[in-house]
Amino acid sequence: MPTNDIWDCHTHIFGPWKDFPLTGNPTYRPEEAPFSALRAAHARCGITRGVIVQATPYRDDHGALLAALEASAGAYRGIALIDRDTPEETLDNMHRLGVRGIRLGMMKHLAGKPDLDGMSALLRRIRPYGWHALVHADLADVLEAVPALAPHGVPLVIDHMGRIPVDEGQDPTPLLRLLDEPCVWMKISGADRITRGHDGYRAALPLMRRLIARAPDRILWGSDWPHVNIAYDRPSVDTLFDLLRQACADTPDALTAILNANPARLYG
Repeated sequence: MPTNDIWDCHTHIFGPWKDFPLTGNPTYRPEEAPFSALRAAHARCGITRGVIVQATPYRDDHGALLAALEASAGAYRGIALIDRDTPEETLDNMHRLGVRGIRLGMMKHLAGKPDLDGMSALLRRIRPYGWHALVHADLADVLEAVPALAPHGVPLVIDHMGRIPVDEGQDPTPLLRLLDEPCVWMKISGADRITRGHDGYRAALPLMRRLIARAPDRILWGSDWPHVNIAYDRPSVDTLFDLLRQACADTPDALTAILNANPARLYG
């Protein structure tokens, strides 16, 4: 793994619609945001590697994701949405093309719900592949799900800093304590979401710094491009990238780990 690689560990892609249309009744209808546009956004920031998370509007249609992974020639990894009935040959093919994890979605506005038995069954399915699982939930569900799922021995990555709204005065200590479990990772993404888009997202910096200090070797960064389902102006990748640099201004070694060593270890 080149030491000068820079990773963006949370993105989505949509389209081109002519090749990868949405069908049925999707959870939301995003604007077209194809892989070519993502690569261009990354190139402008010097980002060389990325992770594409399967978006809920596509459900189990991974066509756009797998085509992007194949076109990237190994530079990008994928996170899939699977269920108990996903065929083993499908998982084999996903792994061959670069999928390295699944997302456990519990956000109600995305038709998710806490289902510990169901999620445990999925972890048992992915463990032989060496994959990890993203935990995408509001804070209360994160705090319930992660301790229950940790004994399965699968790395658990908490999305978007547990989606803790920093303007509501919630104590982040329970979230920080989850990082004391060696299998738990944290994704420093969604700074715009937990600040509701205010003031350049700087209100997220204290939480970012505390999370980084707690487990600098298990922190990832993601831009969340193309920033769907928000009610404020879309952030730019470079603005969010700069926010991470501010969070690590006094810990340059942590910045290097977050952008290179940590994702290289998790995604291979």
